[in-house]
Amino acid sequence: MAEDVLRLDNLTKSFGNVHALVNASLTLREGEVVALLGDNGAGKSTLIKTISGVHRIDSGQISVRGRPVTIRSPRDAIELGIETIHQDTSLAPDLSIARNLFLGREPVLFGFLGVFAPLDLGELKRSASALLKRVGISKKLDADAPVRTLSGGERQSIAISRAMQFSAKVIILDEPTNNLGVEETHGVLRFVKEVRDAGHSVLFITHNIHHVFQVADRIFVMRRGEVTAELVVAETDLLTVESIITGADMSELMGGARHK
Repeated sequence: MAEDVLRLDNLTKSFGNVHALVNASLTLREGEVVALLGDNGAGKSTLIKTISGVHRIDSGQISVRGRPVTIRSPRDAIELGIETIHQDTSLAPDLSIARNLFLGREPVLFGFLGVFAPLDLGELKRSASALLKRVGISKKLDADAPVRTLSGGERQSIAISRAMQFSAKVIILDEPTNNLGVEETHGVLRFVKEVRDAGHSVLFITHNIHHVFQVADRIFVMRRGEVTAELVVAETDLLTVESIITGADMSELMGGARHK
């Protein structure tokens, strides 16, 4: 069995009297895609924000490659090899697509000049164009175009592309196909599988269960701050997963058919 790249043991987090996480535990192994599912308010967002350093846990333990770690900030998470793309993408609207894709990691000329080195604009545009094509953006975008001129779906694609380009060992995708068209969605899902096949690990948060069955290896379901189920995608079906998410009676959903 592959090594656990990320392990969460009994995480708890409260905001006043609201218990957002209640002994939440899950594992993410090397080279796999794990889907995190649950209705609104189930605790998914809080869980990923504790992993990405936005919130500090009240108790429990986060481990990376078997080593207990403390994540106090997003910088801590990035240094541990954890990259997160949230629903509300954080792009610089007045910079070009190319600059956003490589922000802080732009190719330069005369690198020996350090911070005074000029950008290699030709290489920047070539690399950006190749990356956009790879992620499957539905229409040809000019890498020099400002991000503010893009639609919401196009911005989401750019943010996802940026995370993939600098593939951390763990990539957390929060609703990555939200607001995307059909072709863009297929491109992103294809890219997720490519990242997994290259040995990286992906935690995939989504409301679209159909997408889960296309890319995920395992599923964790959350309800009321708890992780209530772990499922192997190849050994379950959509109806079973939906019943666990909603807490509905399986026999009712299947019209009295025998519980699997």
